[in-house]
Amino acid sequence: MEQINTLFEDLLNIGMGVGAAVAAFFVMWGAFLYMSAAGSPHQMERGKSAIVNALVGFSIVLLARVIAGMIQDSIGAP
Repeated sequence: MEQINTLFEDLLNIGMGVGAAVAAFFVMWGAFLYMSAAGSPHQMERGKSAIVNALVGFSIVLLARVIAGMIQDSIGAP
């Protein structure tokens, strides 16, 4: 059981790292789109939506960590 918990923690840590990197990339991409819009409302909206979607995705990644901890506590895993 300890090996499964260790594997689960390692996979969760890797997933959080990848999720944070992807979210950071899309926040930067959205900021680039917004700043290079040159007054185009459509382009500015695309940039804003990319930033909002990246932040929502990152919050889901963080919630996955919380939910995994709650599941581990409910099944009695250390």
